[in-house]
Amino acid sequence: AKKAAGPAEMVTPALRKSLTKQGYRIVGTHSGVKLCRWTKSMLRGRGGCYKNACFGIASHRCMELTPSLACANKCVFCWRHHDNPVGTSFKWAVDDPAVLLEGALRAHKALISQAQGIPGVLPERLAEALDPRHCALSLVGEPIMYPRINEFLDGLHARGLSSFLVTNAQFPDALRAVRPVTQLYLSIDAPTREALEAVDRPIFSDFWERFLECVDVLADRKERTVFRLTLVNGWNVDDLGAYAALVRRGRPDFVEIKGVTYCGKSDASPLTIKNCPFHEEVRAYA
Repeated sequence: AKKAAGPAEMVTPALRKSLTKQGYRIVGTHSGVKLCRWTKSMLRGRGGCYKNACFGIASHRCMELTPSLACANKCVFCWRHHDNPVGTSFKWAVDDPAVLLEGALRAHKALISQAQGIPGVLPERLAEALDPRHCALSLVGEPIMYPRINEFLDGLHARGLSSFLVTNAQFPDALRAVRPVTQLYLSIDAPTREALEAVDRPIFSDFWERFLECVDVLADRKERTVFRLTLVNGWNVDDLGAYAALVRRGRPDFVEIKGVTYCGKSDASPLTIKNCPFHEEVRAYA
């Protein structure tokens, strides 16, 4: 009898080509790593990112990774060019978490190794960077869509790596079930139903109910928690009181406020440089 075909692989040849061109290393069939600009900065002995300034994490020893390139949103400010697939569930072939972790570390180290010989890179920093101590689970996509995320986190923590996980507040059941991480982020992209629909362009029809349920789940989590706000002038900055109500409801340990980064003209987004707040505006909002 003919063997039934299994689920398709998420990464198509076209997607692999596009993301590779953007600097990603594809890992397995649905994951990827990429070097952050702050990793490159610290390799040169310069400053690190806010995780270094606020939490003591060495940026050159941070691996930026996503275990799921797919997402349930098409946010207007996504700087990944919307090449990644979308969906309300993980419908693709699922990679083994141990194999995924090994592949991610190998790909990350390969990217780090490319810095060898670049003017300004410090040899001692390069040596340290080849032994990452932290993993930022963000990049493109939605990490907790990966069905075996808990096994992946177990492997990560068993190796002594700390973990910052960012989720887009559309999968409350997965958020409730995910293992404790070092720091758990919820993207609070807008404070009202109408604004969230405009900014995130969600796939779920019940996106607002899912969003609020994730806020409630975060309030009960025991690890360090964060609300991450990305301010977009003209889109999500008008209702400060509604943001405050969400903060009271979700009780995060920190509220991280940043301004949107303009990534150039794109058919996938209507944003212009005028939508980017100045640092003074972000500070005033805080």
